[in-house]
Amino acid sequence: MRFFANFSIFVVSFKLTTMSETNDFQQIQKLSQEMALKQKASQLQVMLGQLIEMNDDEIKDRIEMELDDNPAIEEAATTTSDDYDNDNDANRDGDDPFDTAFSQSDDDDYDGYDDELRYIQTKRRQNYDTDVYRPPVVNEATMNEMLMSQIRERDLNERQLLIAEYIIGEIDDDGLLRSPITSICGNIISKENEFVTPQEVEEVLEVIQDLEPAGIGATSTRECILLQIEDMKGENIDIAQVAHAIVDKHFEEYERHHYDKILIALNIDEETFHKADRIIKRTNPRPGNIFSSGERMSNAQHITPDFVVTNEDGKLQLTIVNDIPELQISESYEVEYQRITKRAAANESDSDILIKRQYERATSFIEMLKMRQEKLYNIMKAIMLKQQEFFITGDTMTIKPLVLSDIAEMTGYDVSTISRARQNKYVDTNWGIYDLKYFFGNALDDETSATAIKEIIKEVVENEDKRKPLSDEKLCNILQERGYNIKRRTVAKYRESLRIPVARQRKTL
Repeated sequence: MRFFANFSIFVVSFKLTTMSETNDFQQIQKLSQEMALKQKASQLQVMLGQLIEMNDDEIKDRIEMELDDNPAIEEAATTTSDDYDNDNDANRDGDDPFDTAFSQSDDDDYDGYDDELRYIQTKRRQNYDTDVYRPPVVNEATMNEMLMSQIRERDLNERQLLIAEYIIGEIDDDGLLRSPITSICGNIISKENEFVTPQEVEEVLEVIQDLEPAGIGATSTRECILLQIEDMKGENIDIAQVAHAIVDKHFEEYERHHYDKILIALNIDEETFHKADRIIKRTNPRPGNIFSSGERMSNAQHITPDFVVTNEDGKLQLTIVNDIPELQISESYEVEYQRITKRAAANESDSDILIKRQYERATSFIEMLKMRQEKLYNIMKAIMLKQQEFFITGDTMTIKPLVLSDIAEMTGYDVSTISRARQNKYVDTNWGIYDLKYFFGNALDDETSATAIKEIIKEVVENEDKRKPLSDEKLCNILQERGYNIKRRTVAKYRESLRIPVARQRKTL
């Protein structure tokens, strides 16, 4: 009896242990699944945030990359479709690839402000067809190619051409040679095993500085301007000589706008200085900027509006510029995915796992694009509502104080989503093209935004007497006279944000 009793206790104990371990395993498995889902959701949120931050050109590049990398995704057959209008939802099903129901997260509750739009109408369209200048793509020679082409026309031997090639290779995008002569000598010696002297390099550099455009290859901004002034001496030699003397002997005073010191030092009157100043201002301290191809071309930012707001008889229409192609899952991948999901996971091959991964990545990407379009559309609609008076009248003084949290409250999106949405985004209006950041600004008072005050400062400075430019204190007084309660340090902060120099540096004769 004692043996059986002990055995029974052992069995019970074993069963309890087994059940405990099973529960632990299930909890661990459940926790692991929850963590995996959270991680996937987090990755999708990161992807969505990145897509929202991209502008029109960047999103098209991103889509092209996805099409190249993932065979499970493809462009749908393009069909000609009319504008998508919110008033005709029921009659337009399937017309717009970004008008399907969206999976909404906690921050997606943007209902509740459509009834406040009053006379604002909202529209979408597939293609952006308003008159926006798009420069033609031309295969132009780079700065290095143009300079080498010119230098080969000069009477130089092979050794000098080699030196010229190294010098031109060191000229930066501004067209200036900032590398020391000794450094160029060292490069030629180490890479070509050819000994050259600084004097030889300087002689070739003089030839390069005689090429077009004038000022190319200068070793400093001052030398660049001097080279260009020497090119102008045929026009008015006397005034050009004065301009040359100002830059050659008094460049530091000229940069600091200490014009009175220059007048005394050169013994010239204000009229002569003014004529010489016009010659100096005709020069280009960055002659390399005229070369628009090569790397500079790739870095150039051509503004393509992401939204269009039009005003027709007091009614606003919002259009999201939707040039991105409609995407779909490849039919063969759809069939394969359905076949794989019906099979037991243990029987999946490596190729099955790859197909599933590519399929799920493609569906996630398409869903993220849909969410991106919806969020951008609603955010711009909220901005349009807040600043509707400006969009109707074009009067910058009607721009209301607006911060990210205001739009977040209206749309139900997170503040970080609003912040990303306004990055590198532009809206085309009846009054011009504006950066979305233009419509945001802290309140100076209940009705006036910082943006409106900045516009006043810009206008006053543009119309000031440049012989006696206005100090921050005087700008502050003008604003106070117009009824704005503002302090001098706030004026200084706004002026600096507009990149307007201090009064002393704005002074001219």
